[in-house]
Amino acid sequence: MFRFLGKWTPTLIGALFVYSGIYKLLRPGEATMALVSLDVGLRLAIIMIGAVTCFELYLGIILLIKLDLKYGLWAATGVMFTFTVFLWYLSTLAHPPSCGCLGLTGLFKSNRADALFGVCRNVVILWLLKFA
Repeated sequence: MFRFLGKWTPTLIGALFVYSGIYKLLRPGEATMALVSLDVGLRLAIIMIGAVTCFELYLGIILLIKLDLKYGLWAATGVMFTFTVFLWYLSTLAHPPSCGCLGLTGLFKSNRADALFGVCRNVVILWLLKFA
């Protein structure tokens, strides 16, 4: 079982990053507004979301074509950990903004529940990355 997870994790995580990057390319507004609602300036939020989108696409392609797996897996772990901390922070706010994560916003009736679901999802992904 662990061999199966280790073998397919880079491909699955790569596809996840590519999907997330394409989603943010097509609909950057939710993620941008999440940062703006946390008192980040609009220009800085747009630049940050653009940088994150480019990095997600880059990491996704590296993992999908298995170009440099060691770097790709370490970078993916760092990015997922950072996203997890951000979602956890959102879940602690009294009125958290929608995170714009993977198009799953609106899955629950509250943004806090969306953020907590994202934390749980990311913890599972971090465990998958550990097995890889």
